[in-house]
Amino acid sequence: MLHFIDTLDASGARAAAGRVDPGLPLAGVPFLIKARTPAGSPVVTRLLAAGAIAIGTSTRARLDADSQTFGWNGRDFTRNPWDLSRSPGGSSAGAAAAVAAGVVPIATGGDSAGSLRIPASFCGVVGFKGTAGRVPRPGGRSLAGLMTSGIIGASLEDVATATSLVSGPDRLDPSALPRWPVPELSAGPWRVAYTATLGRHSADPAVDRLVRGSLAGFVVQDPSLSWLAVDDAWLTLRALDAGKDVDGAVLREAVRVRNHNSTALADLFDQVDALVTPTTLTVAHGYNRHEDNIMVCDLCWGFNVTGHPAVSVPVGLVDGLPVGAQVVAPHGRDDVALSVAASIMTPLSPPGFPLPG
Repeated sequence: MLHFIDTLDASGARAAAGRVDPGLPLAGVPFLIKARTPAGSPVVTRLLAAGAIAIGTSTRARLDADSQTFGWNGRDFTRNPWDLSRSPGGSSAGAAAAVAAGVVPIATGGDSAGSLRIPASFCGVVGFKGTAGRVPRPGGRSLAGLMTSGIIGASLEDVATATSLVSGPDRLDPSALPRWPVPELSAGPWRVAYTATLGRHSADPAVDRLVRGSLAGFVVQDPSLSWLAVDDAWLTLRALDAGKDVDGAVLREAVRVRNHNSTALADLFDQVDALVTPTTLTVAHGYNRHEDNIMVCDLCWGFNVTGHPAVSVPVGLVDGLPVGAQVVAPHGRDDVALSVAASIMTPLSPPGFPLPG
C-alpha cells in the first residue's frame, strides 16, 4: 500500500535481534537504511554498533529524475500515509513514510537539497540535517560539502540521540566534527526571525499562516536578510561534488553566493537565536507529480550551500496534510535548532498509522 521498502531483510533482522546486547543504547530498535547508501557508511555502522536492527532499505527517487521528491520501489511509487494519492517527498521517501506509518521509529537518510527535511515535512515527522560535518561521510570530505547524512524519526529526542551516536570523526572521514553529545534541550526564551520566502518563491498563504502561528509567544522579527538565490550556485556545487568539470568563473560565482549568504546569516544570528521558515512551499503534491514541483526545495537547499544546521518538525495540518516548520541555527549550534524546534513541534499521527511509543 505504501511501497516504502526497497529491499527487506527479515531473516537477517531476526538473526541480529537474537545476538543483540541488551545493554546497548539502541538495543533492538528497528530501522531502515536509505537505498544505495554506500557500504560501510558510518551512519549505518554506528547505529548497528549501538544495537539497532536494520530490517532493510527504504525507497528513494530514481537516479535519472529531475526532481527527487518521490519514492520508487521498482514497481510503484511510494505513498504518503496521510493520503495515498500524495507523495511522501524525497529523496528519503521510504524513510519518512515508514516512520510516519509507525513501522520504525528512526531511519537513515541523506540531505543535499532538503532530502531529510522535505519528506519529514510532507509526512509529519522529524528530519534533521546537522551542521556540515556533524555526521561523517563514507567518502570523506567532499569538494563542495552539500550532502549530509542524517536521521528521520517520529520523536525529536530519538533523532537527537541517534545523531549523537553516529557523530564524530571516522577513519573514512577524519575531518568530521568532534563527537556531539546529546544536547539538553532548553525552553528559551528564544528570539527568532521568520520568513516565508528565500529567493524567488513564497510559501502558500495557508502554510505561511500555520507556521507563523506556531511562533506565538516567541519574540519574532521579520529578518533583514540580504539573501541571494542559490539555484545556480547549488547546481554548480553539485556538479563539483560529482567530479564534473566546472568552469572557474562559474565556480567563483557559486562560492561568492555561498560566502555572501553565510555572512548574511552570521549578521542575522547576531540579532536572533534562530531563523524559522516553512520547510516546504506547499503541502505534499501528488505521488506522480514530482516533475511539476521542482521548487519544493526552495526553502531548504540554501542551508546545504552554507552548511548550517536545519531541522524540520510538524506544526499542524493544512487541508488534512502535514506542514513542517524549518528551524535554522548558527554553525555548530545544532542544540539551538533542536531546542527551538521542540518548542513549536506538534506531534502528528496519520489516521490508521499510530506512531510507535
